[in-house]
Amino acid sequence: MSSEPEKIADVAEDVAEDVGHAYGVWFKRYMNIFCRRFFEWLMVFSFGYYNISFGWLMAPLFFLVLREKRAKEKKVKFDIIKSIANADEKDILQEIQRFSNLPSWVTFPDMERVEWLNKIIRQLWTYAGHYVHDLCKFTIEPSIRQALEEYKLNGFKFEKIILGDTPFRLSGVKVYDDTSRHEIIMDMDFAYAGDCKFEVSVSKFKMGIKDLQISGRIRVVMKPLVRQIPLVGGLQVFFLNNPDVDFNLIGLADVFDMPGLSDILRSIVVEQIAHMMVLPNRYPIQLVEDINTAELKCPQPAGVLRIQVIEAHNLMKKDVGLMGMGKSDPYCILRLGAQKFQTKTINNTINPKWDFCCEFLTDAIRSQELDFELFDQDDTIGKDDKLGRANLDVHEIWKSGDVDMWVPLSEAKSGRIHVRATWLDLNETASSLDLQLEEVRALQANTKNPLHSAVLMVWIDSAKKLNPSHKSIPDPFVRIHVGNSQKETTVRQRTNDPVFEEGFTFLVRNPRTQELKIEVIDHKTSVVQGRIEVDLNVLLKERNLEVLNENYPLSGASGGLATLKVNLNLRILKTALKKDDGDGGPKETEVTSDEADRKEVINEGTEEVITPAATIVTQATPPPQPQLSDSNELRHRGPDPAGMHGLGRIELSVKYGPRSNLVIVVHQITNLPVEEDGELPDPYVKLYLLPDRSKDSKRKTDVIKDSCNPKYDERFEYALPPNDLTNRTLEVNIVNKKGLRFLQRSPTMGQVLLDCGLLDDEKVTQWYDLAPATDEDEE
Repeated sequence: MSSEPEKIADVAEDVAEDVGHAYGVWFKRYMNIFCRRFFEWLMVFSFGYYNISFGWLMAPLFFLVLREKRAKEKKVKFDIIKSIANADEKDILQEIQRFSNLPSWVTFPDMERVEWLNKIIRQLWTYAGHYVHDLCKFTIEPSIRQALEEYKLNGFKFEKIILGDTPFRLSGVKVYDDTSRHEIIMDMDFAYAGDCKFEVSVSKFKMGIKDLQISGRIRVVMKPLVRQIPLVGGLQVFFLNNPDVDFNLIGLADVFDMPGLSDILRSIVVEQIAHMMVLPNRYPIQLVEDINTAELKCPQPAGVLRIQVIEAHNLMKKDVGLMGMGKSDPYCILRLGAQKFQTKTINNTINPKWDFCCEFLTDAIRSQELDFELFDQDDTIGKDDKLGRANLDVHEIWKSGDVDMWVPLSEAKSGRIHVRATWLDLNETASSLDLQLEEVRALQANTKNPLHSAVLMVWIDSAKKLNPSHKSIPDPFVRIHVGNSQKETTVRQRTNDPVFEEGFTFLVRNPRTQELKIEVIDHKTSVVQGRIEVDLNVLLKERNLEVLNENYPLSGASGGLATLKVNLNLRILKTALKKDDGDGGPKETEVTSDEADRKEVINEGTEEVITPAATIVTQATPPPQPQLSDSNELRHRGPDPAGMHGLGRIELSVKYGPRSNLVIVVHQITNLPVEEDGELPDPYVKLYLLPDRSKDSKRKTDVIKDSCNPKYDERFEYALPPNDLTNRTLEVNIVNKKGLRFLQRSPTMGQVLLDCGLLDDEKVTQWYDLAPATDEDEE
């Protein structure tokens, strides 16, 4: 046993060591501050001593201020996301419940099931490090290296990959119950704000990334379902839209952590995520050997969206001059998942006309949105000002077949955009090609952008007997050409018999005149190992327009023995008709007529017509007033076309969307009364989200002059948290602009009040009887 003096000596030694360590930390910290302050004062003194221009001093100071401000903003954002990603969801909802009532669909047993899933993820996170390391080294690293080479930055390589202890978090799980019997579709919110750290080297410079944040809506598709354990043949994991990504830079890259410079690196990271797992790209995971690999990794698209951005009106003025007058130089960016198009810039206007047309391959009908972002081009500053944004639900377009409407811009003081969206189905009948080519020619006359009549799916399975001379084992990859489009497989290392199992989808302008070109290339030497050329007109003669598991000989291959196994599927585009609820899609819809009211209107003798607006509507002309003898006959004949109050009826579509937004589409009004002097009204529709009657709550349609049956087809949105729905009422007023000229006459012709607490995520389109107005605001 040690003596008492020895114990005291040991304690004293430990205390001295701790004090010395604390002093060392303090000295290092304050020496660091002293050196930094000394350098700053020395720099200021040098500028004055050598009489250097004051601008050279202000430039770095301005740089440092911007950098510090950006760092603080990113820290606040990171702390918020981290608290959400790491907190228990049940605790969060309990905190919300203190202040307001939760919506009826939120239950704590559901939250407990989600927490059970997150506990499994936390348990497995420790073992995910090796998988993430291989994913970064062999999949992400080559892609980023190729992307950085465009900026003259060569030799990108991961030096250190530390996954950290904090896993990602899943919440808001939704499982669809109206899908195919051979698949399970599950959507969930993905949030990651962990302690991972990646160190990389680029052009001999070392830098790194930390505090990585990724959040978005992710989908997991389990298909096909099989009869053996694990009962699921494979998984498809992907983001429906581009996720929100942010991070902090360390090392040398920290110097460039400024808006504009760091945005380049951020855009590269987002592009790589999109290239890997944002629709139409998927991350497939095969669980069972004996399944159709092509169907898992490259399924057939659901259809094609043909979008026309026609014009915009009353955009914000960003280029303001000294006299207060000004305009903008607007352009529009369209995004659907990882796909992106951009219109040309129209200079010096707030009412641009683009007549731009483009087409998106669409793989998911449910829960995906088409985004429109408008910007004012600014060549001098380098960062364009935002003019607003809008979006359309893909499923609503699919349901309606054709949508043509003005959409108000959010995140803007004013402005709206006129768009038309058409859904195109995929057809296996060659005879439908002529009709689609005629439609394309008609549209092509008004736009310079190329449009397409078919979709080609190419599945590259494997190659055999490449370079049989054995002089050099190749690193092969496959390059596919269709028209001006070119796509490539990943490189397979050192093999004469590579297995690719990768699929690609191309839009085809005219399969009668175009051809498919395939090249197998050695990545090391850039030597072409062989070629295939296929006339797409041949596929039009095949059954179901497809060739499966065909081994094509590679022309130009040494020895003439090399082959490439491919699948080719051609599908003709066909303009879709309006779907009913029995077509197997989701139940929600935005722009569609209420079926019960349609039948009642048809019983009144009206005819059904197709309008250029957002839907197929009935009542091209208002039905005549029925001359009924009693209430029993009225019940059998349907509702009074002028409404129960004789003030007319209004057709509305109302839906509470997945992005916590209330969407209202004002379609049309029928049978408004004429003025006392026989003059026709000039009606418009005015919306308020009560109890708020402020300017921010107010929405208005255009004025339709001299009409008792105006048609609008205008769409409006309110950002509204779910827990606030039960406290809100949507007030819809029909206002006569002519009535505003007479003080003795009320301008409000009728009103509808809708309780927002009764709304859900299913689009409801129906007719409402106008009632006398109860409250009016000052115009």
